[in-house]
Amino acid sequence: MKQTIIILIFSLISNFVFGQINFDLIKKNVIENPTENFYPLMEKFRTNPSELTQDELNQLYYGSKFVKNDYSLGDYNKDYETIWKKASKKLSKEKAQKILVEAETKYQKNPLNKFVLKEMINLYSNAGDYKKLDIVNKQIELTEKTIEKSGDGKTEQNPICVIYPGDVLVQLERFSYVDRNKFEQKSKQLEDGSILTMYKMGDEVYYVKLVGGYF
Repeated sequence: MKQTIIILIFSLISNFVFGQINFDLIKKNVIENPTENFYPLMEKFRTNPSELTQDELNQLYYGSKFVKNDYSLGDYNKDYETIWKKASKKLSKEKAQKILVEAETKYQKNPLNKFVLKEMINLYSNAGDYKKLDIVNKQIELTEKTIEKSGDGKTEQNPICVIYPGDVLVQLERFSYVDRNKFEQKSKQLEDGSILTMYKMGDEVYYVKLVGGYF
């Protein structure tokens, strides 16, 4: 009986440890050999994201934090008035197709950009291009699942891991209720530059890790 309990405990510990994402390895892979560990994965994500395994999605999604971004949030903000503000509106098929000429170029540079993906859904829907719409929906689904599978957020050792600062605050939606009188927030910088934030509301606690920090 004692031996069975020891084996069970060891099994649980092993599952916990091996369930963690090795961000040090992801960073090393993408910095030392992006031609093998990033760009081919990005190309597959562009054309057929469903072919990527979860390990490949982890390498791609979190690895994007450590490689030069061809279309960053700064680029999105710069183009907002000329492209993305128009893309978010209800459009005729003709207008949507016209905006897509420029929007698709930006989207293909970085299909991991969550803000661009949101606008592309509206553009492809209005343009009636349902094949490309399916790809965008799958890209969003896979990135969201990658975050969900990164950790349950219940402990510092198993945080929910994100790459955008805005996604840290999104995790507040996980709380079953909102009582600002019982709300606590604490953040600290980790040795690898990541930011770990603890949110507490009553008896509920969530830990969120901003991989790689703010930049």
